[in-house]
Amino acid sequence: MWGSIVQAVWSFMLALRERGLGSIWATVAIRREREIAELLGIPYDQYTQIGMFPVAYTIGTEFKRAWRRPVSEVLTYNRF
Repeated sequence: MWGSIVQAVWSFMLALRERGLGSIWATVAIRREREIAELLGIPYDQYTQIGMFPVAYTIGTEFKRAWRRPVSEVLTYNRF
């Protein structure tokens, strides 16, 4: 399931960017999936929520990569 969703969301976000819009993949709402389904009228037993994607116009168009810790600080092999 996730293999096809990730590509679809990525394409959606790229299409938004082309139109001067932006979005984020907000997964914190999934903690309250049942409540959100009831609020939005989504049949909880029939659909799986994968996130919420708020859409808005961005401020500016000069996007850059966010700072990330070096891989050597976060990646381990055969240890914790």
